[in-house]
Amino acid sequence: MKKIILILTTILLVSCKTKQTLVTPAGRVSVDKQSKEIINQHLKSFPSFNTLSGNLLVTYNDGKNEQSLPFSFRMEKDKTIWISAPLGLAKALITPEKAEYYNRIDNSYFSGDFSYISKLLGVEVGFSELQNLLLGNALYNINFNSEGTIKLLNEDNNMYNIEVTGESPIGVIYRFLPDNYRVGVTEVNYLGGKQKATATYTYQQVDKLLLPHTIKIVASEGDSNTQISLEFKGLDLDKKLSFPFKIPSGMKEITINK
Repeated sequence: MKKIILILTTILLVSCKTKQTLVTPAGRVSVDKQSKEIINQHLKSFPSFNTLSGNLLVTYNDGKNEQSLPFSFRMEKDKTIWISAPLGLAKALITPEKAEYYNRIDNSYFSGDFSYISKLLGVEVGFSELQNLLLGNALYNINFNSEGTIKLLNEDNNMYNIEVTGESPIGVIYRFLPDNYRVGVTEVNYLGGKQKATATYTYQQVDKLLLPHTIKIVASEGDSNTQISLEFKGLDLDKKLSFPFKIPSGMKEITINK
């Protein structure tokens, strides 16, 4: 339970030690016309809604232990992500400003900015990246007016394969589905190292929107391999939602070691 709750507050399981932005606001990105057109089509495919709710089945496997637990899931786009375990045994509340969670199993809680999460994962993360991952959007902001390279890869897998690199030591390959320009696979690699993470998607139609049905995340470093599978069920759009969250009294706070 503890590992799954931590993962749900840090679901961006990118193990590369780098900044969250791929390119910096200086210079000009090198991009071919076809790649730019594909990316623009993908940006147009971003699902538009106010709220999203449903159930989330999370399976965690680190090669030694496997856990599978159901959660309730709620999101107010660009504002709030809320996850709750059965009977309120654990909850997470994430906003652009902070991340909070508590776990009744080990009587612990955390409330603060994303620095603790970044420290645990070795990568600076934020609300935008988490939301993008959960919705099947390009993980990081792609800026055509910054330093870096965006190129179309010649790979025979029936997808549009776009590689994005910048000044940071990280490279990302987005594999877009040709019929709807949604992300089929996101691959994040630490250039020159052995760290990488891959997120693979399947989709479901909810009203007129294509939203993730499953997300399989594999994070590896050398011979170490961790797999997280997310399955979204019973999704509803634009319902009036509440996001109840209160840290129970008597819990021990998790603090950051400077």
